[in-house]
Amino acid sequence: MSSLKIVWHEQTSDFGQPMPWFGSWLVGDGETEGDWFHSGRGAAETTHEPPDEAVGVRLRFWPSEGLDPEYIDLPLPHSGVIETISLDYDHPGPHSRLDLLQQ
Repeated sequence: MSSLKIVWHEQTSDFGQPMPWFGSWLVGDGETEGDWFHSGRGAAETTHEPPDEAVGVRLRFWPSEGLDPEYIDLPLPHSGVIETISLDYDHPGPHSRLDLLQQ
């Protein structure tokens, strides 16, 4: 994959403000977090060049600021695009979705 586009849709936190987002690379076996690539409050589209060792991304968000963030782990998409509004953040079990790479 030459580049990854992420559409950070504007979502509102429990405090009525744009929700904070943070993106980092997952490397190696997909359980190791690498460098971060984005920090912002949504309502943005960003394009990133994944490092050679990247196998996925971890997207953190803070629906309640002051508490620990929630997150989702995703493999790098074949389409090269991730839209945060279409992700299933309530998926039960481990947050890692990297097993989707083997399908």
